[in-house]
Amino acid sequence: MGIFGQKEVVAFDFETTGVDPGFDRIIEIGAVKVFDDGRRETFKRLVNPQRPVPFYVKQLTGIDDSMLSEAEPIELVLPQFLDFLGDALLIGHNVSFDLGFLFENCRALGLRIPRNRVVDTLSLARVLYPTAVNHQLETLAALFEVELVRAHRAYYDALATLGVAEKLWQKLLSLPEPLFDQLEELIFAAGASDLEFYWRLAREHRMFRENLPPPPKVNSDKLVVLQNELGEPTSESVDFDPDIVEAYFSENSPLGTVLKNFKVRSQQQDMAAAVTQAFIDGELLMVEAGTGVGKSFAYLVPALFWSAANGEKVVVSTYTKALQEQLFFKDLPVLRKVLPFDFYALLLKGKGNYICLYRLERYMRDPMSLTSREREGLIYIASWISETESGDISENTSFINNFRYSLWEKVRADGHTCIGKLCPYYRDCFVYKIRRKISEAQMLIVNHALLISDLGGAILGDYSYLIVDEAHKLDVVAVELLGGEISIWRVKSVLDGIYKEAAVPSGVLSYIMTALGDQSLDEQFERIKANISFIRECADKFFSELALNMELIYHWQKQKYQVRKRYDYINPVYKSIKDRGDELIAALKSLYTELDIFIDNLGEPQNEELRKYFEELKGERAKLMELMDDLLVVLSPDEPDVVYWMESPTSPDSIDARLCWAPLDVGQVLNTELYERLGAAVFTSATLAIAEDFSYYLERLGLVYAPRERVRTLLLGSPYDYETQLRIVVTEFMPSPRELERFIDKTSALVRETSRKFRKGTMVLFTSHDSLRQIYESLYYDFQQVGIKLLGQGFSGSLAAISRTFIEDVESVLLGTESFWQGIDIPGKSLELLILTKLPFPVPDDPYIEAMSERLQRCGRSPFEEFIVPQAVIRFRQGVGRLIRSETDRGVLAILDKRIITMRYGEKFISSLPKKPEIAKSLDEVYQIVAEHLG
Repeated sequence: MGIFGQKEVVAFDFETTGVDPGFDRIIEIGAVKVFDDGRRETFKRLVNPQRPVPFYVKQLTGIDDSMLSEAEPIELVLPQFLDFLGDALLIGHNVSFDLGFLFENCRALGLRIPRNRVVDTLSLARVLYPTAVNHQLETLAALFEVELVRAHRAYYDALATLGVAEKLWQKLLSLPEPLFDQLEELIFAAGASDLEFYWRLAREHRMFRENLPPPPKVNSDKLVVLQNELGEPTSESVDFDPDIVEAYFSENSPLGTVLKNFKVRSQQQDMAAAVTQAFIDGELLMVEAGTGVGKSFAYLVPALFWSAANGEKVVVSTYTKALQEQLFFKDLPVLRKVLPFDFYALLLKGKGNYICLYRLERYMRDPMSLTSREREGLIYIASWISETESGDISENTSFINNFRYSLWEKVRADGHTCIGKLCPYYRDCFVYKIRRKISEAQMLIVNHALLISDLGGAILGDYSYLIVDEAHKLDVVAVELLGGEISIWRVKSVLDGIYKEAAVPSGVLSYIMTALGDQSLDEQFERIKANISFIRECADKFFSELALNMELIYHWQKQKYQVRKRYDYINPVYKSIKDRGDELIAALKSLYTELDIFIDNLGEPQNEELRKYFEELKGERAKLMELMDDLLVVLSPDEPDVVYWMESPTSPDSIDARLCWAPLDVGQVLNTELYERLGAAVFTSATLAIAEDFSYYLERLGLVYAPRERVRTLLLGSPYDYETQLRIVVTEFMPSPRELERFIDKTSALVRETSRKFRKGTMVLFTSHDSLRQIYESLYYDFQQVGIKLLGQGFSGSLAAISRTFIEDVESVLLGTESFWQGIDIPGKSLELLILTKLPFPVPDDPYIEAMSERLQRCGRSPFEEFIVPQAVIRFRQGVGRLIRSETDRGVLAILDKRIITMRYGEKFISSLPKKPEIAKSLDEVYQIVAEHLG
């Protein structure tokens, strides 16, 4: 028998003018039929859509109107294709898309709708290869080294789909029997009919084979496999000699033997020397190092020498995952090649990123206690858990892209309910494996979220030396994590962990009652169940009334974005829900009391299973206490240095309104809880100074609370030659951003004309999603007509997909908001023209901005000069930094907000630029500057 045990199969693919089967047209059909004796037949047809092919489809497929003008229409081609299909098993990639067009065209033409059985290589690949980088056809073809001659041409896509299907069939047949059976049980429990069909075909085929085939060979570069440890602890004697450290940044540096583009940079030398001295003198050093300095090596080399010489652990914290992974997977391996000693480093994430085998086993054993959607998600976890070595869910692209939320809450590692050494999986626990290694590590690479959430050192352990890269974001993370929020989902999550009524009850109390096997605690159990039921009613009423009263006062359902409003004791929404809040707190306190009594009466169990549940129940009780404490915080909005706000739901039919709070002065917390116990620390970023003054971040990060003699700052420029590489132009002729309609029209015209005239990689940065949307809609059709690819955040796919396309197409135009102002690196011709539409001032009625402004006013200070402008300047500098990412880049920066030259505060922005801007009095002058600099 052939593939999937069939006598004949047909792999097929359509190319179309769009994604709507009811409106768009098929323009190409490609298929290949394979018989069980190896024979093949092919079907290749272009189809005349009798309408123009959209530009983006021409770009994607290479099919243009001239190729289709002589092709037959669908009414002639489709009957031939149906005859070709016959009764064969059909195979497609994301086949529901193609079937949608097939069925719609059959209906429109009065043809029979085929009832062939279907295999979707996308759904099967997601189960069998959950760690693939992604599950696009091109990626899977590369994974299996299947030839894909030309992506997005129907016949070649069909051929590649067939090749991928053959490999997936081989993988399915090769699964070890226990895993095959386990996945089969979960698939049937989830009611995943397509997967049921594949497993049934494989089961029938496996019955007649004595030996399972080997799995197919794969290209491991197309799999996400996260390693979290690097190197070995050094046992060598190492001296901490500043001269040796300096040699790594001088002529004949060992780095030059492994880095092709290594050059001596005075700024890098100065930074490395400053970091070295900071470790020696026990300083808190703040360093601004411009783009291109190579700051990661400037702090890693002295830090590793210091660690090796003194036996001290160094923690390095970043804001973005990209930088965290660059340090661990790129920079540290380079240093292992050139340093005269080895070192042991770990990449760490928060506990919630790792799977808990104990909690997972519970749901694997009893999946019916989950929702159907959660049961489906469990399939992808079960497939992945059989092969992961890290337990980090970031590997599992199948799961995180489709099933992230409620199920992960149930199976992730949780500090509250962890039962420690009582756990049967303790030795295999991914979290404890890492924790056991932390004490041996010389360097820990973490993110700001883990750094802040672990100020007490429960995870990272004792350390005295800290380096904070992307330090301009440390205060943002601290505000988020040192505050909190109350939501209906948090209440439900806490209650579900204790007890959830369902056809198959869940929650630790239900497990305890089953394990007890007697009726001694039945009466208390019933009281707790009744209490939980009452709390659910109270919570529904509380959050329903919060959402309703926010609508009555703030009309959030009519707004384009989520409404966030500060509140205090006299706020009308707060007053309307206060009694409901008090009722909810009283009910939660009653439940806590009942749990205390239940735990006392249960006593310390001797039964091993009960002991595990007993520890879990104590953990759930602790979560309940945290919930009560936090609810008391949001219902007592009286702390002067705390901001309280409410957030509306994001959809009209939701009651997911929230109450939130955050401390205003996180710097004092950071100093008390972190800096005072450190031997030394380095804070670095490309954007820490405002007009060469560090005052803003010294205060925001709490370094003003440290002894003055301990704090040092260093301002380093960039090695790039901005005078020759960069031109900056301010458009004086543009209307004020306050004249919003005219400003949008003129901005749209400027982007349209400069893009059409110069065809340079262009990024346009906005401060408003609404402005971006208006300009995207005004440009889209025009750009289609002239062959310019327009990419819009929120319109053109994920941020990663948009960035990838922008880099590949050097004539494309990208419209972006917050996410593109920072953290992305696009060197070369992909980005030569950067347009900043407005100075990026924070939203003035944002609750945190409002509260900070009032706090500064109470102290007799200027909120605008000391808080609003610095925030805007830092973000502005981040945006400017997207341009000129290498010594060979050339670019033009256009600033459309003329307030930079007309308002007094504009000088702060101008002084933050790498060179003096030119003033353009007309669009022609902008053209001239672009033409002179970029050609």
